[in-house]
Amino acid sequence: MAPACPDIPLVVLPADNAVHCRTRPAAPVEAALTAAVDALNHLHTRLLDPNGADDDSIHEALDAAVARAGHLADEAATAPMDTASLRPIVPNHEYFGVRTADVDDTYRRREISTIIARTLADLRGARLDLNDRAAEVRAMVLILRGLSPQDAPPAAGPSGEAVPSGTPCHVGRDELTRWVVTHHFYFVLNLAAAHAVSRAVAALADADRDTAVTAFREAAVLVRGFTAAMMHSGDMSAACYDAKVRPTMQPPAVPVALTGRTQPEHKAFRKAMRKLVAASGEPFAKVAVADPELALARDALLEADLHDIERHIAITAALVGDDQSIVQVDEAAESAIAMLRTMRHTRAMAYRDLMRFGDPVEIAGA
Repeated sequence: MAPACPDIPLVVLPADNAVHCRTRPAAPVEAALTAAVDALNHLHTRLLDPNGADDDSIHEALDAAVARAGHLADEAATAPMDTASLRPIVPNHEYFGVRTADVDDTYRRREISTIIARTLADLRGARLDLNDRAAEVRAMVLILRGLSPQDAPPAAGPSGEAVPSGTPCHVGRDELTRWVVTHHFYFVLNLAAAHAVSRAVAALADADRDTAVTAFREAAVLVRGFTAAMMHSGDMSAACYDAKVRPTMQPPAVPVALTGRTQPEHKAFRKAMRKLVAASGEPFAKVAVADPELALARDALLEADLHDIERHIAITAALVGDDQSIVQVDEAAESAIAMLRTMRHTRAMAYRDLMRFGDPVEIAGA
């Protein structure tokens, strides 16, 4: 089985699922990080200008952010890992050109900054809603800030082995490349969101409400970000998806049809959300009486997660229509949209009492 885009260098994700660092980088990388965050914040402001979108100012801000992110990837570059011995843990990783390994913070910064630079470069040509672009950019800011924790001591010495500049951040403009590149960022956001939700659950257990509120808010930003990345990945016509992308995810191109259900990064997030519901099952009204800020922070995350699957239904309707999922072999099976809608209702039922405006949906026979 070959990757969908063999020209894109393999991405190495941390085996411990941590996409944040525990140490600060050397001064040149930290300066590049700060500059990239500043440029992304400026872009976010331009995208959400209350006076309306000014295309020229948005393009100028996006170009500046792309340049800053590319410079960061260059500064964070280290000698590439020898990936020959690394094996994909699921077929999805082989398809998307992903491996996992134990990495230090230097290599973590290298991979994540490159993933963000590639995604941002592709965003320049994407036909994406302004609000989705803003959500994606805001999530990038949160991820980059996690690469330089301010409560950690500054690094001493060089950030790693020096390598020539010119890290391949611009890897093509076709739809299949977009599909792969934006999924890399989607994976990073899922891991970051899983970590934020787990922090919130642990903080609730320790009666640390300030940390819980912060973690819930960060998780909501990350979930909105990976929803936007999902929409970004699907920026193509249904005909293009059917001709160029869908065939690459099912036999004979791959041994078995690929599904998001077996994607480890998204599974980590879903596991964290199940733990949250189990550990924080108090109804919204009860929590709101004691701590309105905490209740609303949790509600924002649950709303974002429910909105995510609703957007998943929308993009599947646009790209797949009434067809079955590629993993369904029974001709009598329901459509991919119907499967997703059932998943959406199941999630809404689990969240109903925990949300300010919970959906009173019921599934027959559930």
